[in-house]
Amino acid sequence: MSSNDQPGRTAAVIAAYSPPESLVEAIRRLRGQLDHIVVVDDGSPADSAPIFARLAEQGATVLHQGTNQGIAVALNTGIRTASEKWAPEFFLTLDQDSLVTDRYVELAHRTYADAKAKGLDVAFVCAASYSGHAVPTIQSHDGFLHAFDPMQSGFVIPRSTIDRVGAFDEGLFIDGVDSEFTVRSRTAGLDVLVGAGCDIDHDLGQRRPGTLFGRQVRIGGAMLSYNYHSPGRVYYICRNGTILTKRYALKAPKWVARRLVEELKAHLLRFAFSPGRLTLLRAAARGFRDGAKGVSGRIPVELERRIR
Repeated sequence: MSSNDQPGRTAAVIAAYSPPESLVEAIRRLRGQLDHIVVVDDGSPADSAPIFARLAEQGATVLHQGTNQGIAVALNTGIRTASEKWAPEFFLTLDQDSLVTDRYVELAHRTYADAKAKGLDVAFVCAASYSGHAVPTIQSHDGFLHAFDPMQSGFVIPRSTIDRVGAFDEGLFIDGVDSEFTVRSRTAGLDVLVGAGCDIDHDLGQRRPGTLFGRQVRIGGAMLSYNYHSPGRVYYICRNGTILTKRYALKAPKWVARRLVEELKAHLLRFAFSPGRLTLLRAAARGFRDGAKGVSGRIPVELERRIR
C-alpha cells in the first residue's frame, strides 16, 4: 500500500439482510485494506444476531435499523455514520455477498488518481468484473474505461461526489438504486470509471436453465439461462425501470435506450421460462403502472400479500 492509500482514507459500507456466514470472512479480508467498516442491518430476523455479533468482533461498526427500509436507506445510513465518526475521503459500498480482491481499494484509488491527473472529473470508480464477468462499458477515453450501468457493490465514491450530486435515491427502495446514482452522476458531468484490476467475487443470483418441454433450450450451441427473480423483485425492477426512463429519457437518451434493450431481453427470458409466470406478469404490470404514476417507496402491502 502506497503512502497515498492510507487505510483510514476510505470507509466500507455494507448493507446486510440475513447475511451469510461468508460476510465474516469478507470483513476479515477488508480489514487488511482499510480501517473503517460499517455494516447496516436492514431489519434482519432475530436469528441473524450471532453473525452480526461476529462482525462486530472483527472490528465492524454494526448498525441495526429494526425494519427493512431498502438498500438505499441502508447505504445512506452507513455513509452518514462513517462521515460523522471518521470523515473519510472515500466510501466503498458493498453487498453482503461480495468479496473484493486483496488490492481492490489500492487499485481503485490508483485509477481515480490517474484519471484526476489527466483532468477527468470522476464521480466514482467501480469494479472491473464480478465473478469473472466484465462490467459493460460505454467508451474508452484517455486510457480509461467508462462503465455503462455497474452494480453498486464495489463503488469507491469520493465524498465530493455525494456533496455534489446527493445520496442514493431512497424512494427506489431496491433495484435501480445504483443505476439512478450512475446516470445522475453522469448527467452532472462526472465520469464513471472502471477500476483497473478491481475484481469482485459476487453471487450473481438465481441463474436457471431455460427449458421447453423438459429440455434445455440451446442457441448457437450454448445453453440458454436466465436470472430468476421473485414476483416482489420483479415489481421493483419494472417500477423503478419505468421511473428511470421517465426521469432521464431526455437527459441521457442513449443510456436509457441501451438500458431498455437490456431490460427487454431479461424480461423476455424471465416471462418465457420462469415458474409462476402469471404471478410475475401481474407483479410486472403493477410495477409498470406504479412507475408511470411516480409511485415510490416499499411495495404496497396488499400487492405483496397477493403475489407472495
